[in-house]
Amino acid sequence: MRKIIAIILALAMVFTLCACGAKTETAAEAPAADGTTAEAPVASDEQYVIKFGHFLATNHNEHLALEELKAMVEEKTDGRLIIEIYPASQLGSERELAEMVAMGTVDMSMSDGPTWSNALNIPELAVFGLPFLYNNIDGELEAFKNVVKDSAAEYMVPAGVRPLFAFSMSVRGTMTADTPIDSLKAISGIKIRVPEITLYVDTWKNLGANATTTAWSECYTSISQGVVDGCEADPTTLVSANLQEVCKYYSETNHMGCIHICTINENKWQTIPTDLQEIFLECANQVMEKQFADRKVTDEEAIQIMKDAGVEIISVPAEETAKMVEAVQPIYDEYINTYGLGDLIAELQEYGGTA
Repeated sequence: MRKIIAIILALAMVFTLCACGAKTETAAEAPAADGTTAEAPVASDEQYVIKFGHFLATNHNEHLALEELKAMVEEKTDGRLIIEIYPASQLGSERELAEMVAMGTVDMSMSDGPTWSNALNIPELAVFGLPFLYNNIDGELEAFKNVVKDSAAEYMVPAGVRPLFAFSMSVRGTMTADTPIDSLKAISGIKIRVPEITLYVDTWKNLGANATTTAWSECYTSISQGVVDGCEADPTTLVSANLQEVCKYYSETNHMGCIHICTINENKWQTIPTDLQEIFLECANQVMEKQFADRKVTDEEAIQIMKDAGVEIISVPAEETAKMVEAVQPIYDEYINTYGLGDLIAELQEYGGTA
């Protein structure tokens, strides 16, 4: 009788273990939410940390949005998902941070398509930052939600990074120490600081400028010492670097709309449980919508700061903008003919408001 009871107990233990194993497998293989995959671990009480590095100052609109995201995510996950933010190039330059995300030495960063293109050695990604592609911030948001996120993922995920959300870097203008830019001719020969990114260099070369690549942190000194005549960026970023102190003119060239694609290392993403991924994406989308709206306000405030500092705001006539668009057409031809991206460009222009 004792032997029979022992056998029954042993069988019961085996069935229990099998049932537990089956339950665990089902949880791991459950359909994932948008942006997740089946490899993500199941929910647990373990704490996860995302290290987010970027190159912008702590007073910048995008950094403040990241602080909102950090607070929201940590509250909604009860501290199970922590976001550590490293601003102002503490961990490296914009280009270096993008490369570090691909390598996994930094978990997240944000850069535009051309920067990711150089960092990942994927030329097609630069298409999301072509000159004169987005009409305004609203166009950037529509383009990201309807085209950029999914199209970028097709190139980036196989390279080990995953786009999750975006911030608007607004539409770029040109700030100069002594020379106003109100025409295509005025650009000829001017020394303009640009990021060390192929598309930026090519854009300004096609416009007739002498494109000079230096780190963003060196802009103020380079302009004040006459190394360059000026630089190009959006109003909020220019003012966050106090360039209104060393420049007399801000020209509304509106030559490039800039979407900062916020991207995570793919292997890191797959270590985060599905429930935390879902919370992160929910929070990120809320903060993204708010940041795009806020960016319009911060640009208006930045323009006023420039005016208060004595900077003259220069409008570019529509006929001169048309000449600039024509001057950069060879760049479009390359992406259409070499990379076969004509249909994608047309979609971006449609949502970006420039079709």
